[in-house]
Amino acid sequence: MTQPRTQQRQHDRYPVRISCEVTISGQTLHAETKNLSGGGAAIRFARLLTVGEVVTVSFFLTQDGIEDADRPPFECAASIRWVNPAGDRMHEAGLQFLSPSAQQRELLNDFLKQAV
Repeated sequence: MTQPRTQQRQHDRYPVRISCEVTISGQTLHAETKNLSGGGAAIRFARLLTVGEVVTVSFFLTQDGIEDADRPPFECAASIRWVNPAGDRMHEAGLQFLSPSAQQRELLNDFLKQAV
């Protein structure tokens, strides 16, 4: 008999769809979030990433679906934790934020509070 797998998450996930950019080895690619949390995100885009690869992500935080000009983007280094195919030439990847500053965490948490 197999044991049910329980997974405790440190951060709640929110089904937030916003534009983002992923910078890999100096190349910037456009992506969209599938979900977002205080510790990471699931993104969808057209390039295959490698688990363990470190990237820089920039999330364009919105208010009522419109990019908020008064709020800077959330930008942070992130590690690729998982990768899955997602349809015709698309991929999904799980990102874990690496050491965001207190200011970055506050910016993201404020956004997530209003996105609920």
